Amino acid sequence: MKQKKNSLLWEIKSELYPSNTYLFGTMHVKSNRVFSAFDQISKYIASCDSFCVEIDLVDAQSTAMQNALLAGPDQSLTNILSQKEYTKLASIFQSLGVLDIHPFQKLRPMHLINLLSSLLMKEDTHEILDLSLYRYAKGRGMRTFGIETQKEHLTILNNMDRDAEVKNLKRIIRNFPAFAKQHAKLLDYYTQGRIDKLYLHGKKSLGKWRKVLLKDRNYIISSRLHDIAKQEAVFCAIGAGHLYGKYGVLRLLKLNGATIRPISLNYF
Repeated sequence: MKQKKNSLLWEIKSELYPSNTYLFGTMHVKSNRVFSAFDQISKYIASCDSFCVEIDLVDAQSTAMQNALLAGPDQSLTNILSQKEYTKLASIFQSLGVLDIHPFQKLRPMHLINLLSSLLMKEDTHEILDLSLYRYAKGRGMRTFGIETQKEHLTILNNMDRDAEVKNLKRIIRNFPAFAKQHAKLLDYYTQGRIDKLYLHGKKSLGKWRKVLLKDRNYIISSRLHDIAKQEAVFCAIGAGHLYGKYGVLRLLKLNGATIRPISLNYF
């Protein structure tokens, strides 16, 4: 997809839509920099009838979803890592302000990697942007929902190759400086609206899972967003890595006959 302008927020129009719909690329981190455009974003939310995220944030806190983030019954950090790897991982977490990794013993490797990513983003707000936008829409009395279902997310999580997750965690432990260097650029890419760079980072880091976690989900999201937009004006907030690319949600919406227009946001 040839991108004419970098942006996280896009206006989506179609002859089939009664009014404008908006697609916004979020970043699931607790950063003041990410929040600095909140007031600009919220006025577009207020112009819509409904608000959606990837998965309803109430469902995201369900017992089933929380259990999906746990390691398998025979997995714990002490038996999937060597003593050397465990010690190095503990040292990495300590350098990021987490003094004891014992509470993480039963987390699945994928979730541990996500924790490392979040900590590298220098968390300085009490909640992620998605949740604050969701609360804002909820506070306005808007209909809020997930464009994907809990069951779909659980199916993906439960079918992922856990041995591959372990290998990925070990790779990151071996070369953490490279992992940290990649993440140092992400906030800059995000606040610059570089959805192309965010997509390429996600595509590379997902490896063998990119089809399941990006391409397949993008088809689902774009199809449902198109159908919902035929009924009402909706503001849809999804991870920014889903927007760009040959199979990105923006291009798939265009293939459905929609026109897209970038909306500039100012970040500090």
